[in-house]
Amino acid sequence: PAGWENEPIILVEDPALRKTFNLAPDTRHFPPRLLATQPQLADLTRQADAARASGPQTEIPPLALAAQTVSLRLRIFSSLISGDAFRVVPPSSGSPAEAPWSTTRSPIDLPDLLEAQKRADLPSTKIQLEVAYLKYHPFRLAWIAWLLSAFLLLIAGQNLKHSLLPWGKTLAYLGLLLLIIGFAARVYIAGRPPVTNMYESILWVAFGAGLFAVIFSIRHRSNLYLIAASPIIILSLIASDLQPAVLDPSLNPLVPVLRSNFWLTTHVLTITLSYGAFALAAALAHFLILTSIRKKSPLANDDPGVLHLYRCLQIGVFLLAVGVILGGVWANYSWGRFWDWDPKETWALIALMAYIILLHGRIGGWWGGYGLAIGSIASFLTILMAWYGVNFVLGKGLHSYGFGNGGQLYVGLFALLEIAFLAFALVRRPKS
Repeated sequence: PAGWENEPIILVEDPALRKTFNLAPDTRHFPPRLLATQPQLADLTRQADAARASGPQTEIPPLALAAQTVSLRLRIFSSLISGDAFRVVPPSSGSPAEAPWSTTRSPIDLPDLLEAQKRADLPSTKIQLEVAYLKYHPFRLAWIAWLLSAFLLLIAGQNLKHSLLPWGKTLAYLGLLLLIIGFAARVYIAGRPPVTNMYESILWVAFGAGLFAVIFSIRHRSNLYLIAASPIIILSLIASDLQPAVLDPSLNPLVPVLRSNFWLTTHVLTITLSYGAFALAAALAHFLILTSIRKKSPLANDDPGVLHLYRCLQIGVFLLAVGVILGGVWANYSWGRFWDWDPKETWALIALMAYIILLHGRIGGWWGGYGLAIGSIASFLTILMAWYGVNFVLGKGLHSYGFGNGGQLYVGLFALLEIAFLAFALVRRPKS
């Protein structure tokens, strides 16, 4: 039909591509005619085609890959408008090959087709759940619950008899439950584990930090875990909620390499769960350092907070090591080699070695509790690089399904603030 070429129906999800085309940064859908007149679209698409034709080891620039995706959508639109993509209901089995259109039987078969559609088992439950998921925003409710919990827990402090403490804990548990509900809904709707892009991995890291915080707070009867986990969860969920142009919340189909749910579940979930443990450890380290500086007292190795921090690091190292090994098995299954020094693999190994050195340094007496806390924050910067930097800054390697653009300013600012905090902690380190 005429007029559709002027309707905003073609998705351009990449912020960098929208900027290259001088398109509205806050809009994701544009008219086909507007996109077809972009002179750089053809050039970028040719770059992607040439890189893809050179072999699987050739890196495709993220911008060219995004342009190629838009070009494919334009070709599909063009074929629909021209009628080349016209499809009919296939004839029943046993029809002669010389009559593919079944022109004489189509009117007769129509009532049967309509009746079959009525009897079809349509996933109405899944549709209703998706509508409810989009309406009630469980992840938004989760960060609100954690925000209220943090406020009450900060007032209660470490006083186990404070009247606000039960309310703060209840809200934290409610926030964790809402995260579980949100993940369960996404898994049921999409039919896959919820860790296929940066949006879902941020949610999973927040969930991991909250899960470990709740478990440790119950086991050790300490509110410190919940207080430390609160800023991680709140900031992660707010970022994922308020930045849809950078962190795409859409429930998209999986790319082929991710369609093995077993490996997706074991490798990716394990790796990102370790990020949650390390994020919780980094948050605990901030609290321990600030408390030590305020009290002008060094952190002893047997300090309860240091022991809590050490336990978080142990769990994170175990999960990361298992995840790296499983990633090698998956790489051999998907690409035919166990290890190829891909940027994602390399930075995962760097992060693992950083934390192993940190733990062994404590055992060997190279540093005490204060050094362990400083190392926890410094080592988390390697996690940030393996998690965000490879996908959004380097944009190279065989993990191209996770590449994206945007947020570099905020992440860079966070890294600079952490480095400044480490310098402050070293300068103000209490004397033994």
